[in-house]
Amino acid sequence: MPPTTAALIRDQELGELVGHDDIDLSGIAAPQSVARQKVRAALTSRASTQQIEDAVLVADELVGNALRHGDGAVAMTLDIYEKGAAVGVLDRRNDTAAIPSASTVRLFGNSESVDLEAVPESGLGLFLVDQFATAWAVEAREGGKVVMAVFALIGGAL
Repeated sequence: MPPTTAALIRDQELGELVGHDDIDLSGIAAPQSVARQKVRAALTSRASTQQIEDAVLVADELVGNALRHGDGAVAMTLDIYEKGAAVGVLDRRNDTAAIPSASTVRLFGNSESVDLEAVPESGLGLFLVDQFATAWAVEAREGGKVVMAVFALIGGAL
């Protein structure tokens, strides 16, 4: 069973919560664009350029997955901690069993080369989340589920 969001954050030792934003994505024409903008703005001056781009990519993938597989993205939460960040995307489907565990998503293990024939036609979004987030989990919520990605931002801005 995946860890709860609270356990995921506690396990990463991100420090105290220093900022929080709830973003309503329902009815927005370009929710992925809004997610990218919000994450980029929140992490500017708090993380390196590469860390920001990793978090932006993951937020984009989480919203995209909610749009494709979760009957639409409803909302995004963005929590900023002293030493990290957490992005959660709430969708309308409550079937958490449809999402593979992080260990299942790590398709290529520690292999340095990728056999392109082994790459699935779908499911790459969670593969990217698994590769770029420090940790991630899924939880059932009222009216759907939330997929949360956590980023340890030790080292901060460059």
